[in-house]
Amino acid sequence: MRQASFENFETTLVAGSVKAAMKDIGASSRDLWQVQVGDLRVIPNFNVRIKDAAYKAHIRSLADSMKSEGYYQDKPMAGYVAKEGDTLVIYITDGHCRFEAVQLAISEGAEIERIPVVPAPQGTSIEDLTVGLVRSNSGKPLEPYELAVACKRLTRFGWEQADIASRLGLSGKYVEGLLLLIGSDKDVREMVIKGEVAASTAIEALRKYGSKAFEKLQQGLRAAQAAGGERVTRKHMPEVAFKKQVSKAAPVLFNTMREVKADPGYQHISQDLRDKLDALLAELDSLEQQQQQEADATGTAD
Repeated sequence: MRQASFENFETTLVAGSVKAAMKDIGASSRDLWQVQVGDLRVIPNFNVRIKDAAYKAHIRSLADSMKSEGYYQDKPMAGYVAKEGDTLVIYITDGHCRFEAVQLAISEGAEIERIPVVPAPQGTSIEDLTVGLVRSNSGKPLEPYELAVACKRLTRFGWEQADIASRLGLSGKYVEGLLLLIGSDKDVREMVIKGEVAASTAIEALRKYGSKAFEKLQQGLRAAQAAGGERVTRKHMPEVAFKKQVSKAAPVLFNTMREVKADPGYQHISQDLRDKLDALLAELDSLEQQQQQEADATGTAD
C-alpha cells in the first residue's frame, strides 16, 4: 500500500498580520471576516481526512445544501494568516469539508463569493492547529484512523502520549492504541482504511498477536465474508469464534462426559485424569441442580 501523503505531513508557518492580510485582499468585516473564496488556501497534506466514498458523499451533501441555502454564516472557517516572503496568505485550518464543498457548489453555479473566516490569534503554533483538527471539529467526526494520524503527527512534534491524550480529550489507553495502529504493518493499516476491519478490532489484534495480527485479521475477514458480511468485527476473530463454538457444544460435551463416566472402560483411565473429570462433572452437576431449583422456585420449570 502506498503511504498516504498526510501521514508524513511537515511544514513551517511564519505568522503574518491578520489586519494587514485582510486589508491586502479587500476582505470586509462584520462579526467575522468575510473573505473571497478564491483568496483562501489549503496547507498541503495538513488535513487528516481519508477521502473515501463516505467523505465524497459528505462533500456532495454539503455542496447541495450550499447550492440551495447558501453558505451558513454560523459555520465560519478557521484560518491562519501566514507570511510567505512578502505575501500574506490565509490558510484554512478547520472546515476543510466545507471549503471543498463550497468550491464544488460554486463550480456548479452557486453564487457564493465570500465566506466567514475566523483567523487564529497571534501565537498560535502548528501544534495548536493540529489539536484544532480534532477538538474544533463540529462536522463529520474524525474516524479512528484519522485520529491516529493526528496523534502520530503530535509525537513527531515531541509530545508525550499523556500530553496528546490531555490536549485531544482522549484516554491514555486509546491514544496508545491509536499509535499502535498507525505504527503497524501497512497491510493492517490498509484493511482499516478500506473499511475491512474496525479500528478497535485491529488494535485488539495487534495487542494480542503482534506480527501475526494481519494473518489473524485475514482469517476474520474470511469468516465475515462466509457469513455474508464485508467487515471484520470482534465476533469474527478466531479465538472468539472458537469460544462461541465451545459454548454452543457445551451441552453435548456435558452429556458425553456423563456417558464416558458410565462406560465400563472408564475405570481403565488413569486415576489423575479420572479425578479431573469427576471434579468437573461434580461442578457441572451442582450448577445444573442449582438452575433447576431456581426454575422451580420461580415456576419456570419445563
